[in-house]
Amino acid sequence: MKKIKILNKSFCRPISCLTAYSPSIAKILDGKIDLILVGDSLGSTLYGMKNTQGVTMDMMKNHGAVVNKEVKRSLKVLDMPYKTYDNKIDAYKNAKLLLNHCKPDLLKIEINKKKLVVLKHLVDKKINVISHIGVTPQSYRNFNKIKVLGRTNIEKQNLLKLAKESEKLGAKAVLLECITADTAKLITENISIPTIGIGASRYCDGQVLVFDDLINLSTNDKKPKFVKNYFNFNRIASNIVKKYNREVKLKKFPNSKFTYI
Repeated sequence: MKKIKILNKSFCRPISCLTAYSPSIAKILDGKIDLILVGDSLGSTLYGMKNTQGVTMDMMKNHGAVVNKEVKRSLKVLDMPYKTYDNKIDAYKNAKLLLNHCKPDLLKIEINKKKLVVLKHLVDKKINVISHIGVTPQSYRNFNKIKVLGRTNIEKQNLLKLAKESEKLGAKAVLLECITADTAKLITENISIPTIGIGASRYCDGQVLVFDDLINLSTNDKKPKFVKNYFNFNRIASNIVKKYNREVKLKKFPNSKFTYI
């Protein structure tokens, strides 16, 4: 299988990436997955937010720091939250805060044409950046309004141009979210840095999912088409809780085995 590099690490293609927001999940993933992302998806996953716009620097710093302590082998990626990189000055200041506090290998920012100048500035300052293009969730207050991109030729060419500009300016990888398969294929074939997809087909150089979606931890029944459940933790955990409740009610727990004498 072909190898692909991000920074100084070489991975078998396709690259695997999952999110982690806690030490316990980070420890499970470390070394078994190529990239671990502390994503601003923690806003909805952990805090019950309707979008990612309420995620703060303190949230990212706190979760990034605890994940960092457990990750020794996988590459660590951290999202910069909404409104923290609107201009070059703020972007660099906030990037330095996250880098110093959380020690990620790469920062990820959502890119449009206007944000290319920010990407360039961060790269010029020797910061490793992943460019997130396609559907950029921080742009949406209502996730129900998100639509797949790349269905028109104009969208396809604009996304390709954005990916090429990201590479030219020094991005280490491009994350493609919710774009058509042929658009993902076109981009992947026309840039030399890795593409990592979420809802962007098998044509990408790698894939990322939210860990909670992977194991069906979330109680949200309405999940995007690209989400695959590999394990129904929600159902199993519910049965375990019922069993615990029953044992407490019947005074079966705690028995002598779990009691100090």
